[in-house]
Amino acid sequence: MRSLRDRLTRLLLAVLMPIWLGMALTSYVSVLREVDEIDARQLHEVAQPYLSMSVPGLQKALESAVSSDHDDDEPPLSVLRWGTDGDLRYRSPMAPGLAFALRPDNEDSEDASHTVQLQGEHWRVLWHLDRAHGSWTAVLRPMTERNELARGLALGLILPSLATGLALVLVVRWAVRRGLMPLKDVGRQVSQRQGQDLSPIDASGVPREVAPLLKEINALLARLDRALSLERQFTADASHELRTPLAATLAQIEVAQGAVDAGQRDTALRQARSGLVRASTLTDQLLALARLDHHLDAGLDRSSRAAWPGWQPVLDVSELVRVEMAELALSSVKADVAFSLDVPQQSCCVAAQPEWLRLALRNLLGNALKFTPQGGQVQVTVSESAEQVNVVVQDSGPGVPADLLPQLGRRFARGDHTRSGSGLGLSIAARVAELHGGALRFETAQGLKVTLTLPK
Repeated sequence: MRSLRDRLTRLLLAVLMPIWLGMALTSYVSVLREVDEIDARQLHEVAQPYLSMSVPGLQKALESAVSSDHDDDEPPLSVLRWGTDGDLRYRSPMAPGLAFALRPDNEDSEDASHTVQLQGEHWRVLWHLDRAHGSWTAVLRPMTERNELARGLALGLILPSLATGLALVLVVRWAVRRGLMPLKDVGRQVSQRQGQDLSPIDASGVPREVAPLLKEINALLARLDRALSLERQFTADASHELRTPLAATLAQIEVAQGAVDAGQRDTALRQARSGLVRASTLTDQLLALARLDHHLDAGLDRSSRAAWPGWQPVLDVSELVRVEMAELALSSVKADVAFSLDVPQQSCCVAAQPEWLRLALRNLLGNALKFTPQGGQVQVTVSESAEQVNVVVQDSGPGVPADLLPQLGRRFARGDHTRSGSGLGLSIAARVAELHGGALRFETAQGLKVTLTLPK
């Protein structure tokens, strides 16, 4: 696994080291230019007395300079003089063979200094044009002293530059390590947590670039915590609600096994079957509610609902209600309950997941059928406005006390505890409405009136 610290260190050094090297080279070149200027200025000062001398004066002065005691470290000075036509008039002892053709092209300048290579050695040459006497004079001095000075300056610059480069590497590594300390603190925070601790990670003090990552991690932790809560809730609900029907079914089976009378055995078996049907229905409802809770917990906005499996952008609610009422027709006849439907002539269309909407309608109609007494009726009305479609299911049952209305739609909430049921049907319908951006409202008006509102 690649280290972020090493990567940042390499990137910073890859940027800073060329800058450091460029600064070091610039400093060396600048110092070398200064040395050249000083050397040229010194040659001009030393050569100045010889430029105006005649040839005999030059010979006498140079022979005197050679014979007299002088500093051995002082580089020897050589002088050559030509006529303007190129004839050599004088050449000092030990002077190199400098060609007259190397003189400056620009004769307007009386003094010009440049560097030449003669006999494998570099020399600095000062050219002087004497217009009055019609002569060219070249004063030469080897660049040995200048080169030694340049080497000394280079060594003097290299050692501090190397020390600065090493310090730069150490400072960059320290700065990167210091800058990444908040990430180590976050890692330490996570490593010290218990397995079930899904609380948000403290993002205070972290760099701004890392904050979005921690925000998404905290959002993921929140979703995981919600998912685990739903799982624990589902397990608790299932274990609590299934215990009673399964225990009753087991008791009826034991009664049937010990019964000596066929009628008693049949009654026990019918009751056991009824308990199993109730347990099966409860299991289906719990699983449906768990799936709906999962989708609701995902927090998907309306623009992303089109990606849900089975989603239909145009769904006729009136036709869906007709289908569900037709499936419950036989049950309503057996219960002696009249079903009536009032729908507009035009289609009432919404964007919805049809299976979920059918599940909500089935629970609303089934709940109304269950609590409507014999000879009663269930009135279903479908209507629409400019922004929404309403499905109203009103039964002629005993209704629900006003103080219990706010509890309807919650999990395991029932208005009449004397009737069988798990209290999940209305909760499922409420979840479906919420998933579709709608709502479920409850009123007491000659029975229970439930209104399912869906956005168009």
